[in-house]
Amino acid sequence: MESNITNIILDIVEHWRLKGLFDDERIENTLKELKTNMLPDGGMVGHTPRWTAVIDENGYTCSCPDYQYRFTKCKHIGALATKIKRDWDKEFGGDDEGK
Repeated sequence: MESNITNIILDIVEHWRLKGLFDDERIENTLKELKTNMLPDGGMVGHTPRWTAVIDENGYTCSCPDYQYRFTKCKHIGALATKIKRDWDKEFGGDDEGK
């Protein structure tokens, strides 16, 4: 059975895939500067030089203005979910959809 965190990450990845943004330069640029850490509950924190995104069992959040004012799945949340999904695919041989 998949955890809530897994479902949240897959939902974010699907959101970005449907918007056609996996090949978007903004995500790729954010991925280049993203540093990640795992939380004790299995959630992940992604740090860029200016913003911090978190995906955990309670959902997701980001310190950027886009998320703070519009509560959207901003590029930082998208980049963090994308990195996690790509790492899973690399480690467990998942599909390559969305890279």
